[in-house]
Amino acid sequence: MMNLNDILMMDLTVDTKEQALSAMSSMLINTGYVTPNYMEAILKREQSFPTGLPVQPYGVAVPHADSKHVIESQVVFAALRRPVVFQQMGNDQQDIDVSFIFMLAFRDPTEHLQHVQKLFLCLQDTTFMQQLNQIKKKSHLLQLINNIET
Repeated sequence: MMNLNDILMMDLTVDTKEQALSAMSSMLINTGYVTPNYMEAILKREQSFPTGLPVQPYGVAVPHADSKHVIESQVVFAALRRPVVFQQMGNDQQDIDVSFIFMLAFRDPTEHLQHVQKLFLCLQDTTFMQQLNQIKKKSHLLQLINNIET
């Protein structure tokens, strides 16, 4: 069974999006899901193509990098202790206070697109967002995230 500590970060304490992305990238690198270049690639991509989403009532970011940096597909989730500022997807002049981050690492672009579509549907669901905010145990979070797959 997959170690929940490999993919879930509860109550992550960071001051900037760069710190959050670095912590999450390090988790993927250290567990062998991505290449050592992944962290640099995701930071660079976030700078050029921001991923903050103004989801109500909590901002969400969905950072990702090119599939050439991915060894094995994986999603890492972080619930932040305090929101950090990301720029809005499609409007980098707009700041978004992000509370939740789904870092996507997929080898297959088609797989990536399918997961993004499912995730975006969930993020638009008020009940899903309320459940996400109330979760305190990693096992409950994994169950909620696994429901995205169905």
